Amino acid sequence: MEPRLRYLGVVKSLVPTDLAFFDRAALRIVATTRLSASPARVFASFADPAAWPRWFPLLKSARWVEGQSGVGAEREVVMKALGRFRERFIAWDPGRRFAFTMIGSTSPLATQLAEDYQLSADGTGTRVDWIMAATPTTIGKLAGGPTSLLMRRLFARGGRRLEQLLSTT
Repeated sequence: MEPRLRYLGVVKSLVPTDLAFFDRAALRIVATTRLSASPARVFASFADPAAWPRWFPLLKSARWVEGQSGVGAEREVVMKALGRFRERFIAWDPGRRFAFTMIGSTSPLATQLAEDYQLSADGTGTRVDWIMAATPTTIGKLAGGPTSLLMRRLFARGGRRLEQLLSTT
């Protein structure tokens, strides 16, 4: 049985996905950013849940709840206005790929949701290719346009903030 999250009395388990989901999802949001830090350094920042609230907009908290890293590990994140999410890692390739499927959420927007961060060397820095893939609910379909725009903006803003964080540490 999947873990159930309780937030304002609303509980929802999501259907887990695999890596093939990123190619077949009904909704895909794609973005790219470039960072001056190395892929290993960018990945290390991704792998540290405590670092995410310092650079990813609207993220209030992130913590490991099962395992401490790697495929199968789980973390919980809380986002302002967007709810709580329980994530299970489906790819963990240091310096190259960081992907997870959501297995629980308080958000009514999707029945399946996953994110993929692919890192590649780009000159002396890193190119980050990001995909958010979803099977939206009816509400999620209605909110699709604004949600896509919001997520692309959050990713771009997060990239700028991560660049600042990595350049000062």
